[in-house]
Amino acid sequence: MTTNVLLIDDYGGPNLLDTIRCLSYEQAVNIFVVSPEKKAYFNTIPYSRYVSKYQYLKSSEPKEIVQEISALEKKWDIDMILPVKFSNYQFITEHKALFNGSVFPPMPNQSSLAIVTNKLLLADFLDNNSLSSPKTKEISAYNIQDFKFPILLKPRTDYEENRIMECKSREEYEENISKEGFKADIYVIQEKLDGEDIDISFLAENGEILAYTIQKGLVREAFSFATGIEFLDDQKLLDKTKAIVKKLKWSGIAHLDFIYLKETDSYLLIDFNPRMWSTMIGSLYAGVNFPGFMISRAQNKEIKFEGYQKTKFYLAKPALQSKSFSKLKTSSWLYILKDPFPEIVKGITSIFK
Repeated sequence: MTTNVLLIDDYGGPNLLDTIRCLSYEQAVNIFVVSPEKKAYFNTIPYSRYVSKYQYLKSSEPKEIVQEISALEKKWDIDMILPVKFSNYQFITEHKALFNGSVFPPMPNQSSLAIVTNKLLLADFLDNNSLSSPKTKEISAYNIQDFKFPILLKPRTDYEENRIMECKSREEYEENISKEGFKADIYVIQEKLDGEDIDISFLAENGEILAYTIQKGLVREAFSFATGIEFLDDQKLLDKTKAIVKKLKWSGIAHLDFIYLKETDSYLLIDFNPRMWSTMIGSLYAGVNFPGFMISRAQNKEIKFEGYQKTKFYLAKPALQSKSFSKLKTSSWLYILKDPFPEIVKGITSIFK
């Protein structure tokens, strides 16, 4: 029996394309995509061989958007809607009552989503539940006295177009917050910790983790995601994550960034990302198809999580730059070569910019 899945494309990019490529490994799945707005860039998602239909929505108001999506659900005989980006989760949780009869995978409630997407609320939640995180406070002349330099200035949410700034001294801090256009109310102060970055990705339902992978970064730029990863076991990190997920009663997909401090043998939660992540295609390579599991749970089917391979994986660009055949064999190129047109079209359009 064929399953028709609808994805919502807000900003395109690798998270959506990787979700599509993961779904291609599920038997008898047709993929449909809608976008609430025309792209300011050249959109390559419709060129994926796995996309059955791609359509731009005409509406701009939430109620009208839902009505238009509902009409397309009937027209295309859609079985479920699969969120990809944070904005999808936010829109659906806010307007779920308008989706009359639509089927979704496990989804967070508005309360838990609000907590994890705001660094101040998340820090308070962790502190109130005796769960470790970096010291995080609002920007103020009083609060800065509680920090030792260097410190980080971080956007309160990761979904604002603001970058993380490192301040090595009080002078540099004062200079940054005094810049024209700087808005202190959308940033926080966070202590900078020196440790090992380690991440966990999972699907949970009602506070219980159903499937997961743990990975550490092998290739990473400053304040950015890893482009090369190694999958490994870490029971202590898993137990820590289970405690957080249980307290939140979390449902849905998520990717958590931790830092491990060797001197105290402790894990501190840095970010809780309620969305698909940049190396999700690596989880597929390691044997865990998260979008596939989301489909199963949307259909109320039990999922068979049997662990994952302890292997290394690289995204396309660092694998190519390495000039290493072994890295190319364990990279995104395995999936790009099966569905090459989005990258080919992107390459061609970049020539004529």
